[in-house]
Amino acid sequence: SAVFYVGKGKRSRPYCHLYEALTHYKAGRKQTCPKVQQILDIWQGGLGVISLHCFQNVIPVEAYTREACMVDAIGLKMLTNRKKGDYYGCALSWPMKRRRCLGVHMLHRAMQIFLAEGERQLRPADIRIGQ
Repeated sequence: SAVFYVGKGKRSRPYCHLYEALTHYKAGRKQTCPKVQQILDIWQGGLGVISLHCFQNVIPVEAYTREACMVDAIGLKMLTNRKKGDYYGCALSWPMKRRRCLGVHMLHRAMQIFLAEGERQLRPADIRIGQ
C-alpha cells in the first residue's frame, strides 16, 4: 500500500519513526509496532520510505482536524495509525460524509505536492541519528 501512516507532523516527529526503524534495522530486531514494521518491510524490499510533509504552518487544531479527515478518508484499517483523529471547530458538527470529502480533498492536494516535488526515498543509509 502507498500511504501507511497519516500524522499531523510536529517538528521532527516524522523522523522519529524512521530513527526508531533504523535502530531496529541495525539491531536485527523482529518485534515492533506495525508502523515501524511497515518501514522495515519497505527497506527489506530494497525500497525507501517517502515522507511527504504537506500543509505546514497551521495551528494545531487545524492540523489535528486535517489529519482526522485524511484518516477517515483512507480508513483506519488501511493505515498503521492506532486511532482515528480528533476534530475541532466547525468540523465537529459535520457529518462523516463531509469529513471524508475534506479528507479526500486534502489527499488530492498532497498528491499534487508529491507530483510537483518528486519522489525522495529514504533508505537506512540516508538516515543519521543525532543530527
